[in-house]
Amino acid sequence: MLNDKIVSLKLPAPLCVDSGTSVGEVIETVQQHRTGAVLICEGKRITGIITERDILMKIVARDVSFDEPVEKFMTPDPQTLTPDRTIGEAITLMNNEGFRNIPIVDTKTGEAIALFRVRDVIDHLAESFPEHVINLPPRPHQKMQTPEGA
Repeated sequence: MLNDKIVSLKLPAPLCVDSGTSVGEVIETVQQHRTGAVLICEGKRITGIITERDILMKIVARDVSFDEPVEKFMTPDPQTLTPDRTIGEAITLMNNEGFRNIPIVDTKTGEAIALFRVRDVIDHLAESFPEHVINLPPRPHQKMQTPEGA
């Protein structure tokens, strides 16, 4: 699985907003689409990314005006991968850098074509190994409130 190419996953198209969009509009977009990250773009080029965590920590926690431009709070020039890279490489990057989302860009044009998320890895594992996931042993410290069975 780790050697499979990113292109083998069913990744969602990225949600993009134009550079200059207000924080309020970005928050609305996140809520409407129930997404964890939004790419900030100028044309087809990615200029930044803003995540739920960024919104909570940099905007909501600091009582920022929702009229402020998103550029003030986004992560500029995020690291990206191409679809021909492996799932293992993406997981390693996420683990090393603390990312939860990595934009996937077209090899030739550099245009954002997908968003690789932690959730996609979990979904892929569950679909690829359903028996293993379903038959995981209980955690030894886990105690049931009521007995199971007849």
